[in-house]
Amino acid sequence: MIYYTPRFKLATLSAPQKRLMSKVGGAPWGLPLRRWPKCCNQRLQKLVAQIAHQPPMIDLGDPRAVLHLFQCQDCLGITRDTGRAAFIIDRAELGNELSAPEGYDAPGDMGPPLVGESFITGWDKHDDGIPLSRLPEFYNEKRLWALQDEFPDINWFDSQGATKFGGSPRWTGNGPMMSERPGSFQFLFQLHEYIYFSGKAPHPDRVGCQVIFRDKKGRDHTYRPASGKEKKNAPFYISHVEGAKTWSSDYINLGTDGTLFVLINRKTRPHRVKWFWNR
Repeated sequence: MIYYTPRFKLATLSAPQKRLMSKVGGAPWGLPLRRWPKCCNQRLQKLVAQIAHQPPMIDLGDPRAVLHLFQCQDCLGITRDTGRAAFIIDRAELGNELSAPEGYDAPGDMGPPLVGESFITGWDKHDDGIPLSRLPEFYNEKRLWALQDEFPDINWFDSQGATKFGGSPRWTGNGPMMSERPGSFQFLFQLHEYIYFSGKAPHPDRVGCQVIFRDKKGRDHTYRPASGKEKKNAPFYISHVEGAKTWSSDYINLGTDGTLFVLINRKTRPHRVKWFWNR
């Protein structure tokens, strides 16, 4: 099956946003307050992702469609559907600047002021070698485990491969979440709690959050930004292992190592979407 992986760039290492861009975290571009979901104690939820229609990577059914995902930073949407919001709106409804209503950046009980912000700057195309006709087997637990035996070259639980758009879901070790997939909903994409970048991790003063460095002896060293250098749209933290060719950004609270899954119902107009997360 064909699928796509996004290339990300941290917002704190980028120029300020001046137009609608597909991204995770931060503040939404031009979202009217009446559209902003609330949850615990009527607090505004935090933006998880704002992603524009861009087929074939993400097909939202209309060239003007923009997907929005939100999460409550008090309950994290663990057991409450009200703690997770997902909807598609026409870009004509969006304003021409970042939305910043009162309380949008208030810290939650289980999260910082904002979900860590990263822009999608490009896409890479992949083919995992599994025929599209086998897609239904991903929603049957017994057949899914058999698929994993049949295609052993796929690293089924690799966190670096757990962010993907299209194709088939890469469920966590808990298996397919059938209770979250009514018949008309299809897999759209998934995002892992960590985003991976190539090269050397940035300095904490540049990125605006703490950087955790693990040396060759397995010892962790934490470096924090200087006073006044913290940035509210930065990740929770950056981590880097000595000698590794990549570093990672932990940008959202999904139970320390979770993955979120987004489903779409193409029989509705505009298409309905829902999301959940699992470890």
